[in-house]
Amino acid sequence: MKEFLKSNIDETPSMIILGIILLYLLAAGFVSYLAFLHRLTILNAAIIIVIFTLMYIPRFLIIKKLLKKDEVKIIENYIMINGVGIDLSEIQDFRIEASKPQVVFFINNKMLVFYHAKFYLKLPAEEIAFSVIGSAKIQLLKEFLQQLLS
Repeated sequence: MKEFLKSNIDETPSMIILGIILLYLLAAGFVSYLAFLHRLTILNAAIIIVIFTLMYIPRFLIIKKLLKKDEVKIIENYIMINGVGIDLSEIQDFRIEASKPQVVFFINNKMLVFYHAKFYLKLPAEEIAFSVIGSAKIQLLKEFLQQLLS
């Protein structure tokens, strides 16, 4: 029975963006609806919407991170980061700064989660940093780099 009640995790960027925007529009729309019914004054409704918007800014920053994420591909002997190829043999070490997963929204027993990590690759000449979004992608890239360096 516990497995039935457990939420599935979905990290689809489009669903995260849709969830953030819809929840904001739902709350702001409800406050506007109360103002049009004269249950709230226009000034009170505007203050509530501004306060809710200020509290909701971290969610909007998630949308900004999703839209400006780095593109990472592994092609044969290269790792492509935003179109720049790095030879896998040049990678000396790596480290990860993983943030805690943020629950964005619940819908139909699914939990929309934003999971973000920053990877640092140490090369002979420099250190390259890039961001990866999604727990499966983060885990796969971490395992790949560990196998590469062992």
